[in-house]
Amino acid sequence: MPRQDKKTGYSFWLNLTLIVCAVFFVCLIMGDIFGHSFCRFCWSDNFFSGSYFSGLPFLKDDGNRFAVFFTCYCLSTALAYPIIYCVVRLLLNLKKDVVFDKKNTTYMSVISLLCFLICLICFIGSFACATLILISLIAIFVGLIVQCVRLVMDKAIDMRAELDLTV
Repeated sequence: MPRQDKKTGYSFWLNLTLIVCAVFFVCLIMGDIFGHSFCRFCWSDNFFSGSYFSGLPFLKDDGNRFAVFFTCYCLSTALAYPIIYCVVRLLLNLKKDVVFDKKNTTYMSVISLLCFLICLICFIGSFACATLILISLIAIFVGLIVQCVRLVMDKAIDMRAELDLTV
């Protein structure tokens, strides 16, 4: 089997990720168009509506719990659009071989911040729908991973700047 060129493999993964971002963007738009129906469908199977924090009296009503769940859904999808934009901008920079650049770390900071906001929204929503705690955990995990990569990139940019000054 012939060995694949590193640049070709690198380009393949960047292109594949851009395609996945486009698919996710289309799914996000469809989710916004059919969001209420989708949330109603998810709510009706009792997977999402089954457990809630009973210490809050207004959550005893199923309609109120659904309203909280649907609000979390809408806010989270609204925050997903800038995440996709930042990921696409970051990937396009990488395709242009712009790697050690402050713009990339800015994009990663925005992605991380938005993931933390989704985590907070879903955590608050988990009082009405316990299943949202899972989405909250996923969001904080992704946010932390992106933040760690951003810190590594920042350090690499600083080291590169120091190296350029010494040569």
